[in-house]
Amino acid sequence: MLHKLDFSQNTSVSEGYFLDSLLGLYLGNAARAVFARGRIVTLTAGQALPVQSSETLCILLQGVLTHDHGWLSPGCHFSDIAHPLAVKDAQALIWVLDMADAGWLDPQTAHLRAALDGALQSCARAIAGATPPRNLPDPETLCDVTHPAIRRTAARLLRTTEEATAQAVFAFVQAMPYRFGNWQERASDTLARGSGMCTTKANLQVALMRACGLEAGFAEVPMEMSVLGKLMPDAWLPMMRPRVRHYFGAVKLGGRWHAADSSYNDDSMRIYLEQIPGFDFLLPARIGTGTPYSPAHSHDGLDMFDIAVVPHLNDEMSKKSRFSPMQFEALNTRLDRAQGCWQKWLAADHPDLQGDDQQGGRVA
Repeated sequence: MLHKLDFSQNTSVSEGYFLDSLLGLYLGNAARAVFARGRIVTLTAGQALPVQSSETLCILLQGVLTHDHGWLSPGCHFSDIAHPLAVKDAQALIWVLDMADAGWLDPQTAHLRAALDGALQSCARAIAGATPPRNLPDPETLCDVTHPAIRRTAARLLRTTEEATAQAVFAFVQAMPYRFGNWQERASDTLARGSGMCTTKANLQVALMRACGLEAGFAEVPMEMSVLGKLMPDAWLPMMRPRVRHYFGAVKLGGRWHAADSSYNDDSMRIYLEQIPGFDFLLPARIGTGTPYSPAHSHDGLDMFDIAVVPHLNDEMSKKSRFSPMQFEALNTRLDRAQGCWQKWLAADHPDLQGDDQQGGRVA
């Protein structure tokens, strides 16, 4: 049995989760109007979402739903499911749209149906772009320094001094958007993708620095989820471990290892700065001899020279992710709004999302 939620008390919370969903991102200015056409149901422990028809569209807003072949996380949308979905923990909130309802099919809602169709197509393109190849690369080949694209890029970044070269490579990688995703990819793959997370951006940075003749490696630092979670939609936070390991690149300058964390570009760092005052000195990001850079070390008051540097992250980067491509894309919505990453997947008929007037959802 589905229990309809009390909209008078929960509309704003549910709408916030909807705007943070993958479809909410791509619906843009139409997101709130589409949200209002659906209904919110809540399931508690021991309950299940029944089989849904192809005329029903659902978005999991909060909680986890499981089935025989896997699980769904917040922000994921689904339709035409052939098996019940069970609640994993205490509660799940689900937005449900009956696309066969007369009100939804009314001529006056044609613009909303068109917006939803375009958003679904954009979501499909984003998910396809986030899907890793069936055969993942050998971990030993991940830092592919000799790849032609790495060599060409390194040649363009090479400067007259080691310090200037290190800064040029650091700035190049740091400017790339930060996005959660598959981490078992070569440095040349990250270069082609144009975005990455801590491991893949560090891997690209180290490959480029080594191609430039610099001594470079990898380091790690513990990170509290209370910090990293600021980059994630709120509904994801209960699913995360309280502490994770954060990986970053390091470079030797003046005979000394320097932390050189290029993970976060300026736009993603501003999400942190909006909620962690007093750290504006972290922008603009730069490194130099005697001036390492690591936001995590700065936040925790750690010594950025006191790092253990290793030659590769093969073991870490070869671990299989527990998230699907759709889950990663749903996890990235807050980052994508801040960085504009979603624009590459937009349908040509979705002009309201193709400029600076996108007002469909929250950044923080």
